[in-house]
Amino acid sequence: MTRATPALALYGVLALSAALAAPALSTQWERQSRMLAALDSKSLAERAALLDNPAFAVAHAIAEKVPPDACVQTLAYAGPAAVDYYNARFDYLLYPRKVSVTADVSAPADGCGYLAVFRDTPQNLAAEPFAENWDEAVLAARTEGAERLGGDSVVSVFKLR
Repeated sequence: MTRATPALALYGVLALSAALAAPALSTQWERQSRMLAALDSKSLAERAALLDNPAFAVAHAIAEKVPPDACVQTLAYAGPAAVDYYNARFDYLLYPRKVSVTADVSAPADGCGYLAVFRDTPQNLAAEPFAENWDEAVLAARTEGAERLGGDSVVSVFKLR
């Protein structure tokens, strides 16, 4: 057996694996091309909103209303895994603001002067059953004395008194 035999065998295995992977890679590249074409006509904010769940758009809306040195508690109508995700994303996107995200509408604000109420996307809400964590009556009582700074159907921002 010569020294070239193991190298030839290795090249043969490499060629075989490349041949087997080619159809799957071709499909993946086609999908990527279609996605890039669909995103090409979108603005940067629209692209981020499509690819980052609603975290980018929600953080942008909160940042417009909450000063950089403030603390904001975000009440998220979202599942437990999503709350962890949004907590990490909002910490990054809203820096230097102090941010906390919870799904418990009765959770204390812990000295935060601002409150944001955020409802996750319908497809995310359909995936996780957690409606028992959210009480609209408690939320209404909690925001009753607060000054509404703005918002829409996805996020509302309040200044607590």
